[in-house]
Amino acid sequence: KNIAGASIIGIGIGVPGPVSEEGIVNKCVNLGLDVKDLHSELSALTGFVKGGNDANVAALGECWKGSGNGCKNIVMATLGTGIGGGIVLGGKIVAGVHGAGGEIGHMVLNPEETEACGCGNFGCAEQYCSATGAVRLVKRYLAAHNKATSLRELQEVCCKDLFDAGNAEDD
Repeated sequence: KNIAGASIIGIGIGVPGPVSEEGIVNKCVNLGLDVKDLHSELSALTGFVKGGNDANVAALGECWKGSGNGCKNIVMATLGTGIGGGIVLGGKIVAGVHGAGGEIGHMVLNPEETEACGCGNFGCAEQYCSATGAVRLVKRYLAAHNKATSLRELQEVCCKDLFDAGNAEDD
């Protein structure tokens, strides 16, 4: 549908990775972005846009209309394909110096990890605690053990498959 620009208050976008206050995405591995000027590029297409880290804007949304409604300060963790964290203090997002304030998914949990995270580091929380991390660990386990499981029959394994196998008591 065509929407008159005058009726749009704003356009917001959340990106799963560090985003500076100027709208520069500083590596977003889940979307295959390296450095991208999100604000300039989307503003050129739409006339206006404001973007930020997805967990940060989710935390702000919770303050505005969600479970944190009425709160000026909130800390939020997101768990899905990756792991994120959002911090709002005094009603404003704490983005950090490089746009990675609250990015808890890339805290190193295991400095002995030999497989690289999508960010390039080793042993990040996201490698163990996210949906993609859980699948990675199960694939690693299956490669090291000759255990019978329905998961071996699947071309691709996703996190839902892990839950389905667990519910079916399929070790």
